[in-house]
Amino acid sequence: MKVKTGDCIMALILLVFSAALYQQSTVIDTSMIYALGPVFFPRILIGILAVLSLVLLYQSVGRADGKAACAKSAPTETGTFILRWGLVGLAVLYLLLLPVLSYVAATIPFLFAGMCLLGPCTRKHLVIYGVVSAGITLGLQYIFASLLKLFLP
Repeated sequence: MKVKTGDCIMALILLVFSAALYQQSTVIDTSMIYALGPVFFPRILIGILAVLSLVLLYQSVGRADGKAACAKSAPTETGTFILRWGLVGLAVLYLLLLPVLSYVAATIPFLFAGMCLLGPCTRKHLVIYGVVSAGITLGLQYIFASLLKLFLP
């Protein structure tokens, strides 16, 4: 068993940061009545950060052969270049189209195209990408518009 020191230290720093953020969220004024309150969304993000930090901590103390498996499936340098700039171009296009289109109309194709760039593009995967893109977008629209009463563009 080999410990990846850098990952382990970063995971511990992120866990301490999560605890500090959670403590700071306790001082948010909750006297006004909201659907879920103003601490709902920040605490969700803090929880996600803490869980991912624990995953990183677990992986940093994992087996030594994990890097070899990752190296075998790594894309070529040309593929990495195209992937990076494809994602940057996709994000810029999304930011340009967001004011013109609505949140839902811009986000579903953005997520779908991003998944197509990052994953395999078989018929089965394309269906999954479409369902996940629509589900995440509509779920976030519901959370922000209905529960948090926040306007999305």
